[in-house]
Amino acid sequence: MAVVHTIPPELLSLTFSSVYSDSAEDASSSLIRTSYKLLDLLLVCRRWNDIACQTPELWTTVHVAHDPDAPSRAQTYANRAGDLELDIVVTSMTKDSSTENCGIAFEHLIVSHSHRLRSITLPFSTNHIWDALSARLPSLSSFTCAPRSAYDERFLTRMSPGTFHMNTPKLQNLVLHHHAMTFLGEEWPSLRHLEYLRCDGYEEWLWGVLGASQQTLETLVLGHPLDTIVMQPLQSLYGRIKITPCTSLSNLTSLKIVGMEDADWNALRFAEMPVLTCLTVELDFFPDSEGQPGALQTFERLRYLSLATSFADDIDQALEYLLQFTPNITSLTVTDKSEKHDPDEGHLIGPLLVPSWELSEGPSFCPKLEEINLLGISTPTTKIKELVDLRLPNLRKIKVEGGRWDEGSWDRKANKAEDQALLEWIYERVQLIGLIGWWDELSEPLSLS
Repeated sequence: MAVVHTIPPELLSLTFSSVYSDSAEDASSSLIRTSYKLLDLLLVCRRWNDIACQTPELWTTVHVAHDPDAPSRAQTYANRAGDLELDIVVTSMTKDSSTENCGIAFEHLIVSHSHRLRSITLPFSTNHIWDALSARLPSLSSFTCAPRSAYDERFLTRMSPGTFHMNTPKLQNLVLHHHAMTFLGEEWPSLRHLEYLRCDGYEEWLWGVLGASQQTLETLVLGHPLDTIVMQPLQSLYGRIKITPCTSLSNLTSLKIVGMEDADWNALRFAEMPVLTCLTVELDFFPDSEGQPGALQTFERLRYLSLATSFADDIDQALEYLLQFTPNITSLTVTDKSEKHDPDEGHLIGPLLVPSWELSEGPSFCPKLEEINLLGISTPTTKIKELVDLRLPNLRKIKVEGGRWDEGSWDRKANKAEDQALLEWIYERVQLIGLIGWWDELSEPLSLS
């Protein structure tokens, strides 16, 4: 008899649960666990199958599919989980998917186990789902409705945006894509995480949620990939419901802005953010730095800044403007995929090379920078050397995507010794990643002593 067959059932069950717990922690989303993937390993024989079926921790994530067996299979998972809280994950649509089976399965789960639901993740919404979510969900802390595939996206575009009417007193994490949500008793939730994309037409709703979450919100993702971001209530969708103005997000540590345009940097002006440490801005068009209605607030606690565009040709001006209000950042990432600049310009790096006029040496902006990532466009090495010269000793790491050696020296063998000397000078001072040059064609790596 193999040794594994002598392991007591209790120990096997504990092992299964431990493996599942570790896998769940490593998952890309805390709302989408991997128990169903582990079943291939667990159900290798009848004994393992029996033990797995009696281990509730393995069944707490209920994946609702689109096949005819989806309703019965979902109930089986929920029943095997015992009294533990459940995470419902509706799977993405495929080319031939029908929403009827998953809608019925979802509705049955809500009716039978509403008190046990901890999180719900939806890639789309249907009438079945809308109706089911009107039930009281006393334990629900996380709700997501956002497409995860192209088929989900197409299905959503064919349907008119809807409003979820929910009774969720413990809701803390909310991710919505072109929907809104009303709450029983006119009570707005105090959220910790909010991600809201394609929010045009629901500005009043967004303002209400932000106003109610001023003391609790920690992470915020906002934007509309095809329109201007508007951060003010434009219309009254809720009549007599009282909306508290949002003036300060006192616990917000992470803000991400995604969209076509944010006129006048509205997403950075609508409220004070005294403890913001991470800011990501991805826009197709940047506001004109010269026509601003006033200075931005200074983000003293900010440590990480990421600025990206796929279209704008003035990202360097936007960077220079933002650096004035982020004096203490230690990490900066700038990504330009517009393909509108000659790499010889080194335009991404320009604002970082401005020396201080007040100090005898050192940079004018962000002297505490330790890491700089210049992505999407080549950066000439002469500029990299200037950057290292100006920003030592704090600067430790530079990453360039498509970065290259100065073209004029590639084919001149007489200059290779000089090239190697400059490489050694840079590598002795900072960690440099992504630089491309003639040494990449060598059969042996270039020796840097």
